[in-house]
Amino acid sequence: MHNMIVGKVIGGIVGALVTIRYGLGLYAWRVSELLERPKYSVVERLPGGVEIRSYEAYVIAEATMQGTRMRQSMGPGFGACAGYIFGGKNRVRGVSLKRTSRSMSMTAPVRMEMSNAATKVSFVMSANETVRSLPVPTDSSMALRQIKPHTAAFVRFSGKPPSEQRVAKERARLEEALAKHGYAVVRPEETLTYGYHDPFATPNLLRRNEVGLYVAKKRTWTV
Repeated sequence: MHNMIVGKVIGGIVGALVTIRYGLGLYAWRVSELLERPKYSVVERLPGGVEIRSYEAYVIAEATMQGTRMRQSMGPGFGACAGYIFGGKNRVRGVSLKRTSRSMSMTAPVRMEMSNAATKVSFVMSANETVRSLPVPTDSSMALRQIKPHTAAFVRFSGKPPSEQRVAKERARLEEALAKHGYAVVRPEETLTYGYHDPFATPNLLRRNEVGLYVAKKRTWTV
């Protein structure tokens, strides 16, 4: 009898903890869904969940991590970007007598650009900001950069933040779909990885990850 009571109490506690965990996870997902994102229009949807997008221009705050190892770059890169937008590592332009900083709003997605030379982690700045209106980064690894209007292809999947192996797998799937439907990869040395949700609080099932490539439609010649 005693064991049954203890078992029910433990079961109730575990059930309550699971409910709280997923309740907090759902809240984190909802908060992330409300964050500002870069503006784009969908050009075409291909089989296999591939989406071709035309992006408007936007500004990023970007940390460059030397080396190409994704896992080794993500933590320091994210930390540098967070330090910039939350006001600890920036200086408002035109202030010379004292160091004055300001904070900025969190947006989505968190971007990674991976190439053979380096891995770049970046946060997208709000649409009302420009390179000149933003404060100057004081971290030497950080820089502000405007991303010009462009076309990119993305494949979307849920789950935990992807490993390098998962990114390579999704890129290969993306390249296959693009080749079949007349798209060329215009910057093949770069792979984009986008994360839209808190990797700690949001449940894997609700988390949105994307792997992308810069693309252009191949010309078709007629005689």
